[in-house]
Amino acid sequence: MTAARALPAVPWFEGDELEAYLAAAGLDGEADAFVRSLARDGYALIDLGDEARALCDRAVTDTETYFRPGVARVQDAWFRSKAVRRLAAWPKVACLLATAYGRRPFAFQTLNFRRGSEQAVHPDSIHFHSEPARFMCGVWIALEDVGPGSGPLVYYPGSHRLPVMTMRDAGVNTARPGPEHYERDFVPRFRQRVEASGLAPAHALIPKGWAFVWAANLAYGGSAVTDPASTRRSLVVHNLFEDCLYFTPMKSDPEGGKLWLRLPFDIGRGGWVWPRRSGRRAMPNLKPLIDTLSRSVLRRPIAG
Repeated sequence: MTAARALPAVPWFEGDELEAYLAAAGLDGEADAFVRSLARDGYALIDLGDEARALCDRAVTDTETYFRPGVARVQDAWFRSKAVRRLAAWPKVACLLATAYGRRPFAFQTLNFRRGSEQAVHPDSIHFHSEPARFMCGVWIALEDVGPGSGPLVYYPGSHRLPVMTMRDAGVNTARPGPEHYERDFVPRFRQRVEASGLAPAHALIPKGWAFVWAANLAYGGSAVTDPASTRRSLVVHNLFEDCLYFTPMKSDPEGGKLWLRLPFDIGRGGWVWPRRSGRRAMPNLKPLIDTLSRSVLRRPIAG
């Protein structure tokens, strides 16, 4: 009988054994550079190739009608768009993520944007996280060339190494935090932490068909849109990794042992992935459980 494969407790690029791992892995140049970029800066770039660039055009066509007045983004267009679904589970991305993290990734959510979001600087580790920690990442795919006036992503290289900020760290002392606490307390407190770090911001001006991959704790947001006529058509793909607990930190109190457990989709394989603690299935909270099951039946994107 073959022994079970041991999964790392920390993503390879975030841990102390990175150099030993790279020495033993024998990666090609692109994969080695990808892992080292994540380790050093908290982000890495991938050229998805010409086939993906053709899918970018199809993804734009499939989602354009959702962007009525007042609609800033479309969540989970993969339910109806084959192009979005294929891009979300792009094999090259999945392969590089598995190499960097040491666990199988799965895309669980997509967001399509037509214009720059101007979203406040934040880490995804407050919206989606895991136990073991940091097994989550974002993939931002440019569906068109990104210009400087269109509100490109702004990010802080190296900020992934800052301590993960919880709602209690932000001064929210309740077992049931929510969105109002996030906006009022977390966002300004996190901004202060980033400013105090002395890290310099950068902007993701990337061409169509390229992906910007970021670690769970990287500080990023949407810069100001200075060209009102511009578009910034893009696809965000959120990824988790196998055999973890998946939870929403904004609604959780990890210090108090209360996690808002999720039941995420697996876009590539279909169905959903149960959260697991030490290999054993854990029960999600009732509301996210019902939401996932109902959306599995309706298979309807959310435009809002």
